[in-house]
Amino acid sequence: MSLETIHILLNIIMIFAALYLICIGAFTYGLSSFRLERSGMEKSPANNETLKKDFSTSLEMTGVSVLIAARNEGSNIEKLLQSLYNQTFSKEKFEVILVDDHSVDETFNVSENFRVLHPEMNLKLLKATGSGKKQAISQALHAAENELVMVTDADCELPQRWIEVMVNYFAKNDLKMLLGPVLLAPANTLFEKLQVLEHLSLIASTAGSAAIGMPVMCNGANMMYDRKSALDVEKYRTDMKIASGDDMFLMEQFIKHYGSQSVKFLLDNEAIVKTSTMPNLKAFFRQRKRWASKTKAYTNWKIIATALIVLLFNLSIVFFFVAGFFMPVFWVFFVLYVIMKTLIDLPILRRITHFMKQHKLLRWMFPLEFIYPFYVVFTAFSGLFTNVKWK
Repeated sequence: MSLETIHILLNIIMIFAALYLICIGAFTYGLSSFRLERSGMEKSPANNETLKKDFSTSLEMTGVSVLIAARNEGSNIEKLLQSLYNQTFSKEKFEVILVDDHSVDETFNVSENFRVLHPEMNLKLLKATGSGKKQAISQALHAAENELVMVTDADCELPQRWIEVMVNYFAKNDLKMLLGPVLLAPANTLFEKLQVLEHLSLIASTAGSAAIGMPVMCNGANMMYDRKSALDVEKYRTDMKIASGDDMFLMEQFIKHYGSQSVKFLLDNEAIVKTSTMPNLKAFFRQRKRWASKTKAYTNWKIIATALIVLLFNLSIVFFFVAGFFMPVFWVFFVLYVIMKTLIDLPILRRITHFMKQHKLLRWMFPLEFIYPFYVVFTAFSGLFTNVKWK
């Protein structure tokens, strides 16, 4: 490889690095604005009193339908249902619609038994008429009776004021969709710690991008939206045969039809939904490949551009590593760019780990930065060029 070719390659990769810096820098700025907004509210007692009145009014007027798609979650579903039963939100004001997507375990029986033992909670159990999570969520959406819809996953555990704080924020703002924080747990083994830290980076980018008015990610384990609007945009969706993305493609339609300001993120400790880490590498990569597979069907240019910037910058780092076997000097660039990426990522990761009370995980950030580019490139290409399915 000639010096001129190397020079051109380095210039191109520097452009990718600059774009990555701008992208993550913007998300970091957006994430930091949550703290400023919250501290500003805390300084005004009169404002707090107004919020309390608004909160009471929103609770009196708002009904909520919680939608859940479950397949083979017999070991997890009772924990989720119990956390819904423990909600501080009035049980008369919310319903739970659980669609069993052709489970072959005890998911339906466990849910039915819970319904019988807790008749004061409005729990509706449906058998899926279609196949896959998207069809199950759509079925639940059409069966919902309330104006607001909340969605979570069957293996999640919810904080007691989850519905309250989400409804309160949604009612005070002119929104179509509200996104919430998700925390993986537990974080005992090294594999689990790296999973949690990597996922926190996604949540940080989700929150930060929404805060600057260009939401590019969301998580179906914790979201709320307007039912009528969701039904209105459903007819424009062409993604129902794709295994993943029930959350992302709906968000795309909300942005397209109602603008990016119609989607916000609620960064509140009482809205943190917990879900399980993957038990092994096979399950982890299967999940991430499923997430990556939906990328080729995106239509929002901001979402596409963000995904490309992240992929190209990480691909550049992988390139340096591989090229080092032919020209060892590239290994120097590999290390330098990993350090550069670490410095770019550190501010946003510090903020989100502090908020989630997971700051001890930062000690594993540098090792993760060496692994992360290879993982991103592998899952991106395998997700784009191989067939995946939900469970």
